[in-house]
Amino acid sequence: MFDNKNLKKYSILLIAGGFSIYALLLRLIKLAHNDLWVDELNQLNVMRGSFWQLINDLPRGELNSYLNWDHFLIYPFFKIFSFNKWGLAIPHIIATILGFYLLYLICRLYFKTVWGYIITFGVFCFNANLIFHATEIRPYAVLPTLALGSLYLSELLINRIDLSPKKKFFIGMFFILIICFQAYGIFIVFLSLVFVLLNKPRTRSFISILKSISKTLLPVFLIAIPFWLFCVFGPFHIRFEQIKRNVFEFIPNPCNNITGFLKGVFGNLVGFKKLYFLLIALIFPFVFPYKGRLKQISFLVILIFLPILLILVSDLASGYWFLQRQFVWVMPYFAIFLGWSSDSFISYISEKLPFSKSK
Repeated sequence: MFDNKNLKKYSILLIAGGFSIYALLLRLIKLAHNDLWVDELNQLNVMRGSFWQLINDLPRGELNSYLNWDHFLIYPFFKIFSFNKWGLAIPHIIATILGFYLLYLICRLYFKTVWGYIITFGVFCFNANLIFHATEIRPYAVLPTLALGSLYLSELLINRIDLSPKKKFFIGMFFILIICFQAYGIFIVFLSLVFVLLNKPRTRSFISILKSISKTLLPVFLIAIPFWLFCVFGPFHIRFEQIKRNVFEFIPNPCNNITGFLKGVFGNLVGFKKLYFLLIALIFPFVFPYKGRLKQISFLVILIFLPILLILVSDLASGYWFLQRQFVWVMPYFAIFLGWSSDSFISYISEKLPFSKSK
């Protein structure tokens, strides 16, 4: 009744669906056991007045002025549900569910075996940071989904030559939304585009690709980047109080304790101690000569190491704490990398086994 292809397809759907349902349950359990805390209450207090008061007060109540679109997302729900945590969490729960679907779509682009799905969805499911922030009334609840959306749409925009102008327009609008949603939005869009561009199909030249995507990206950059610069460096930007903060209060200083720093970063990227053994997948593309390993290395460098470095540099420049919530949007990428690297390694070893099918 089912051939191997269909059996694999339905197995993957069952794995992705099962992990997603359980992951959502974990996030709802967290919501049930946690009350609104000070950062959430501070965000909600800015919304007490009318919508025009919110626009007026936002630059004085939040960092980076208007790069706080989670306020606009939550505002109508706050007016309906007030401080009811379940009502306020509705848009973030929807964003979380969308994130599961986008994760599945990206996995379909990169994976060959069911093991890639099991590892990626397992890490994504049990990551304590993703669980905590998923229903939090803060922008960190939405950033992982925006990061996954940016990567998937970058793949479509650059690699799908048959993409319609209408779809390209909506992709451009989504990129503008990401850049304006939060200060890290510009990193999310730019780095995902860079990764996909550097790993473009060999059948197409850079010039042809740039011509294809220029009509979509030029309006994005002309609209979103001046707005981003104005919010970050403009007259409304809130400066930190002249208080000496220990940037490495929560994650050790790499100059003094590189082991502790790496544990702090990679431990949070995995987010679940029982899955730390999967970190062995970090070495696979550097050791085994399987096809696509250079693309995986560029994925690791551009979408995981580089954004964490940029965040660290910005914290050092501003004197702010280096916190795991700042790179919560990198965590889905790391889950994909672990699954993708393991998937390729398993395929590579399987082909070397004596009982594997000959070509």
